[in-house]
Amino acid sequence: MTTITCKHCGNVIETKRKTRKFCSQSCANRSLWASEKSRECRHCGKPFPLKSAADANRQHCSQRCAKAHNAKAIKDWKKSNPEYMPAYQKARAAKHPGMWLEKAKAERLQIIELLGRKCLVCGVSNPNWLHVDFIPTTRNCLYRHPRHLKYIRDNAKDFRILCANHHYELTLTGKIQGTNITQSKEVMPNA
Repeated sequence: MTTITCKHCGNVIETKRKTRKFCSQSCANRSLWASEKSRECRHCGKPFPLKSAADANRQHCSQRCAKAHNAKAIKDWKKSNPEYMPAYQKARAAKHPGMWLEKAKAERLQIIELLGRKCLVCGVSNPNWLHVDFIPTTRNCLYRHPRHLKYIRDNAKDFRILCANHHYELTLTGKIQGTNITQSKEVMPNA
């Protein structure tokens, strides 16, 4: 029996093998990345520490640097291959011709669900008859509000569901008869 000191953790053990350098397989594995205590970020160049075996393949100091590095690589690739994306989109649309229409319908149903599923005035719930009304007006504004799901989800307090008849009444007369709902005089923020 030979007594050795582990080259990674420093534990003293007895072994039959004279060439043994580590007390266990995990110490042997850790010693491979432990020899390199820090590495330079591929994006910003700052050194960052390697704390565990999980860091062995890390190339960036933070997730922010990793995303920025990846975005730059994608931008460079798109710049050097300008013909690829139009061809890709064309092939994608040929495979599934109704994909954009289906996406728009699905998002509209999610918006209606998010805002209460029925007209505030009469309670009509047929999604084909419902309109999404933007409460602050966009009259005399250069731009209209975004209509995509994320914007409506983030600003749900600025929207309401009305049936087509009540929405037209509100738009044409500025109020809905028999209710306290009026066309807002408030102008859209950032207009």
